[in-house]
Amino acid sequence: MPILDLNPALRGEPAHTLVLFHHAGGSSRGFAPLLPHLPADWRVWGVDLPGRLLDRGTARCRTAAEAVDYLRTTLGPALSGPFSVFGHSLGALLAFEVARRLESERRGPCWLGVSGSRAPQRLGAVPSPSRPARDLLSQVHGLGGWPGDHDDRHALARLVARTLSADLNLVDDYAYTPGTPLRTALSVFGGKDDPLAPAAALGEWSALASGPVPCHTWPGGHFYLYEHAEAVCARLVASCRSQTTRG
Repeated sequence: MPILDLNPALRGEPAHTLVLFHHAGGSSRGFAPLLPHLPADWRVWGVDLPGRLLDRGTARCRTAAEAVDYLRTTLGPALSGPFSVFGHSLGALLAFEVARRLESERRGPCWLGVSGSRAPQRLGAVPSPSRPARDLLSQVHGLGGWPGDHDDRHALARLVARTLSADLNLVDDYAYTPGTPLRTALSVFGGKDDPLAPAAALGEWSALASGPVPCHTWPGGHFYLYEHAEAVCARLVASCRSQTTRG
């Protein structure tokens, strides 16, 4: 299914819905370290881009615009009640664009969290992140951590490499289009030592919102959020609840 239920133990109506968008080369299941630290009465959804790893029956998105259309079309009919969106790396760019699309349809989220990404309007003003991203993410998806024999690991590595390459092509294809500042509350998350989204540059997201944009950083690199899952989730939950309480 395109929408993954990451809190299947939930019974009854959710107090809130949180939608998670994965990083390049990953999937929604990669958010597993965060799940124990999210409220038990929340519905938590992950939306994977098509064509991931063994999902060869679905065509991959060829452009960033196709990815945004896919995510919007997948989510649209399912959303009801208050919801928030959080994306990491590539997922942050896509979450921002999906939030803009939903706002234009008067269905915007309560809160948008973006993590591990430069501000969209700045991507064209700095060297493309795809080369260092390919190197960094290839290390994260190294062979040593996978089960199976040598041939199995190499076969899986090839699948991951193809998925990662296709996802990073979306980053290269992405072009920011100026528009109305977000009305949705926006928060920025990052690692203090992230080479792909330097902490000093995260404040540039503030130009895209109509209200204040708090910026939260933790020690670590691009995947800081998994090293500080409890603290990151505490900040995420507090941010969501502050907006739903106001509403």
